Amino acid sequence: MFTKRSLIILLAIVNTVLLLGLVVSSSRLPQAFAQAGVRPGSYLSVTANADGQSYDTVWVVDLAHDKLFAFYPQVPHLRPLVSAEPRDLVADFGKSSP
Repeated sequence: MFTKRSLIILLAIVNTVLLLGLVVSSSRLPQAFAQAGVRPGSYLSVTANADGQSYDTVWVVDLAHDKLFAFYPQVPHLRPLVSAEPRDLVADFGKSSP
């Protein structure tokens, strides 16, 4: 069987291997997979209160395609959002984004 000294040496070797594995696995930065694949474009969004209304409208600008979208709640339910007709910013202002 094992002697007391050989058992202590075996446990020291096992602890060293475990410590080395812990150091190696924690030395790398974790990778983020939140947005896999190609990024289709950049977006800006803002909310604004419509004149005379008690709800906000969400405005979204698609910078890759120069489009403006508006989303607002369906009155009187205020639950499902309705999309307004998208606007072409190049046609409206005559200039595309950089």
